[in-house]
Amino acid sequence: MRGGRTRSASAEQARALDAASGQLGTSEEALMALAGFQCARLVQIILAGLASAGPVAVLAGPGNNGGDALGCARHLAAWGTPVRTVTLASLDVPESPSSRQARAARASGVDVRQVSEDPQETLTWALLGASLTVDGLLGTGSSGPLRGMMAEAVRQVNAAGTPVLAIDLPSGLEASGGGTNRDAVRADDTLMLAIPKRGCLVPGAHAFVGRLWLADIGVPAQAYRDSGLMPPLFSADGLKRCERSA
Repeated sequence: MRGGRTRSASAEQARALDAASGQLGTSEEALMALAGFQCARLVQIILAGLASAGPVAVLAGPGNNGGDALGCARHLAAWGTPVRTVTLASLDVPESPSSRQARAARASGVDVRQVSEDPQETLTWALLGASLTVDGLLGTGSSGPLRGMMAEAVRQVNAAGTPVLAIDLPSGLEASGGGTNRDAVRADDTLMLAIPKRGCLVPGAHAFVGRLWLADIGVPAQAYRDSGLMPPLFSADGLKRCERSA
C-alpha cells in the first residue's frame, strides 16, 4: 500500500470505483462494453488451449455482470464463435442495460434465451456439450444465500464439468472476504475487471477462482484514487495474469 491506497478492492470500493468513473465522465455502459470485449478476448485465449470444439455457454445475471456477459457473447458471435446464451434478467424494460445488451447480442447472431418457468431445461440447453461456460450471473454487489433460479444455475454450472470462466468473481463468492458459506461457482479462470477483488485473493477462495486475470475496462486513473485504490499498471492490450497477493 502507498499513500493509504490499496491494490485490491472490497465490494464497497468496487461500487465506489464505478460511481467515481461515472462522475468523471466514463459511463457504466462504456465500462460494460469494454468489459465484454475483454472477456471475449480471454475466452478466445482459453479456447485455443481446449480440445473440445463445442459452443460457448454464456450465463447472464440481472446486474452489470450480466451485461458484461451479454457483451462477451456479442463479440464472440461476431468473431465466428458459436454461442448459447441464457439470461436471468427481465427484458421487459426496453432501455434497461440488460435489454440493450440482449438486443445487440441478438443482432450479432447470438441465440439469447430467458430462463422460463422451467429453468432447468433452459440451462441444460446452454450447457449441454459446451466447451466453455462464461459465468456472468452475479457480481460484487451480491450477498446472502442463493435462491431460486440463481441457485439452480450455479448448481448446474458446477455439475456440468465444463471449464468455467467467471467474470469479475465466481458467482456466490463474497467479494470482500472470499466467504463461501453458500454455493459458489467453481471456476477454472476468473477475469477480474479494473482491479483485483479482495475476496478472490484470499487462500480460501483459491479452489473457486482458478487462474486469475485482470482486465483494463477504461476506468479513469482519478477514479481509482478517489476510491482509495492504486491504479493497476496495464500493457497496451489491457489483459494480464494476476498474482494472488493483494
